[in-house]
Amino acid sequence: MIAFLLCSVAWAIEPVVESVESGQINWTTMELEITSRSDRTVGAWKDVRVQEQDALDRLKPLIEDAAKRVRVFPGTRAEDHMTSTEVSNTIDVAGRIDDGISNWRVRETRYLSNGGVEMDGVLSLHQWLRPALLATLHDSEDLATEDGPTGVLIDARHLAFRPCLSPEVWTSDETPLVNPSRVNPAVLRVRAPAVYVRDPAASQAVDRAGEHPLFITASASTQDCVLILSPADSQLLQASKGFAAVVASAKIVLVVNP
Repeated sequence: MIAFLLCSVAWAIEPVVESVESGQINWTTMELEITSRSDRTVGAWKDVRVQEQDALDRLKPLIEDAAKRVRVFPGTRAEDHMTSTEVSNTIDVAGRIDDGISNWRVRETRYLSNGGVEMDGVLSLHQWLRPALLATLHDSEDLATEDGPTGVLIDARHLAFRPCLSPEVWTSDETPLVNPSRVNPAVLRVRAPAVYVRDPAASQAVDRAGEHPLFITASASTQDCVLILSPADSQLLQASKGFAAVVASAKIVLVVNP
């Protein structure tokens, strides 16, 4: 019974959400969620099929506009990668991202009591922006082992931190400890480099960081998706056996309160 209650509490924790025009970014699930509405009438009559199509037609530009503003790495937004000349495995990164922006789906359609129609469209940010992640020059092929921590949880709830798809964590002397170049490419194909939660008890945190993670607190942040550790925590992670494998396996959880 106790285990069931703990599980229920974990699932009830609010996700990390950032408001954007016409919707929100759910950074916990890495989804852009946009809502459109139609109250269109045809002559003196309302036709629900016309309203559905109108709501659908409105969704496309709303999603594309919001998606271009999504933060990808520190200092870059999706629109920067859509106009770049990056090439990964001879594949044009900008072209793949530009094509992938259309891979959104309708999650829910609501028929309002006043006769209008609302429609929610969802775009998976990791799936869409994966070409940009994989275009990074990778210097790690490590994977998690049985040695060392199962993951790392970094508490940044006290800091003014803005999430992005691939955050960075630096030591006190600004040496990168967590960045996409240190994540195994095979891992990046299936999940983002880190997960965001509001509470370390959230189910997503437990799933990602495992049963025996390290808990540390960030000492500072930039406004550009970078967390900075204290000298003591910097030394702790650098000396931790298996930490490189944890990063390579994307077992990083950032606890934030945007």
